[in-house]
Amino acid sequence: MISKLTLHHIGPVPDLTAEFGERLNIITGDNGFGKTFLLDACWYALTRTWAGGDKQAFYPAADTPKSSVPAIEYTVVGKTGKPAGNRSEFQFKSQTWTPKQARPAMPGLVIYARIDGGFSVWDPARNYWHDDDSTLRRPDAYHFTNDHVWNGLEQGEGSRKDYLCNGLIRDVDSWHAKGNGSISLLQKVLKALSPNESERLKIGESVRVRVADVRDTPTLEMPYGPVPVTQTAAGMRRVLGLAYLLVWAWEEHQKAAQLQKEAPTNRIVLLFDEIEAHLHPKWQRVFLPALLKVIDGLLLKGKAKSVQFIVTTHAPLVLGSVESTWDETKDQLYDFDLIKGADGKPMIYFSELDFAKHGSAENWLESASFDLHSGYAPDAEKAMERADAFMLEHPDPNDAPLKEVEAVHRELLKALGGDDEYMPYWLPYYDRRSKKKGEEK
Repeated sequence: MISKLTLHHIGPVPDLTAEFGERLNIITGDNGFGKTFLLDACWYALTRTWAGGDKQAFYPAADTPKSSVPAIEYTVVGKTGKPAGNRSEFQFKSQTWTPKQARPAMPGLVIYARIDGGFSVWDPARNYWHDDDSTLRRPDAYHFTNDHVWNGLEQGEGSRKDYLCNGLIRDVDSWHAKGNGSISLLQKVLKALSPNESERLKIGESVRVRVADVRDTPTLEMPYGPVPVTQTAAGMRRVLGLAYLLVWAWEEHQKAAQLQKEAPTNRIVLLFDEIEAHLHPKWQRVFLPALLKVIDGLLLKGKAKSVQFIVTTHAPLVLGSVESTWDETKDQLYDFDLIKGADGKPMIYFSELDFAKHGSAENWLESASFDLHSGYAPDAEKAMERADAFMLEHPDPNDAPLKEVEAVHRELLKALGGDDEYMPYWLPYYDRRSKKKGEEK
């Protein structure tokens, strides 16, 4: 796992330090403030590779002075259980990052679920440095685009081509045919990640979809009937892709460890960008706790030495979902926020937040993680603010200008409707003025 990360002169925050919890870490903040950047930095610290490949490497801003050396400092707890520090500095001349030459700590199996539907996987049995590296071609990590997840990942050409992953469509059909433990594990993972009892996810029989494609495509059993997995909705595809990658990565790690006569790892780190993406609110309420149970219970079967999550979210329901399981000794909540710097200019501020139980999603929206005034739409907020200000300016409804009263009332009805919980504050005022209007007639 990663226990500490410090970024100097790189990214939206000039100097950022995060001390991660050993179990669950949740990061909030507005779009463009640095959440994904932080996950990418964590991936680099854990694997010393770049998420998505070398083209995704970090580069400092063009106006960064030579004296301000961009650096990534990190502490990783590996197989030995002891924290190991390291530092990588950016070399302006070569445009590369140079870490210490010593081999890094072995963090366990690292999986990064990216927002674009792709994944990166770093396997200690297949990607870590070994004494016989000269005889084996080991990829730095496995980087899956969304297409690779479904159709497979290859490396090299001709006789030197390696088939790194068959892809969900071929693997699931093959697992079904073999009747091995992989398909059973996948079904259990999907069941655990389902939103409720009546909508349990399950892989069904495979069907032929297109004349031009000779593969039989697995189906997903929906309440209204089976649907080929390639034609399911975006939310289903992300959950199904995640479930498959978790099973594939774990099963392949065990096979590689067995061939190397080594024990499988008992450490897993999951980086997850916008965990709620494409998910209905009923799913957001249960998904993160379910995912924790899947990795600890179904993959590692309760024998985990370390399971660490670092996730980003914009969803109050995700934060509310972990209220009953939050452990302040193992979990951390962080936030990116926009503030005024000492020079009066806007700057991004990264800080640890105290986790408090807010209950409803609306209360979470008004918390420091989201900084909203309320859970209402902006037009509704403006209408209520106008009504509040009007009642303060004219405390006696009988003396309030009738046309303005009617205008405020119409605005409230348009934005809120007549049965909103705010209306009992306004209606007595409005009714008294309306009664006065009738008396005047």
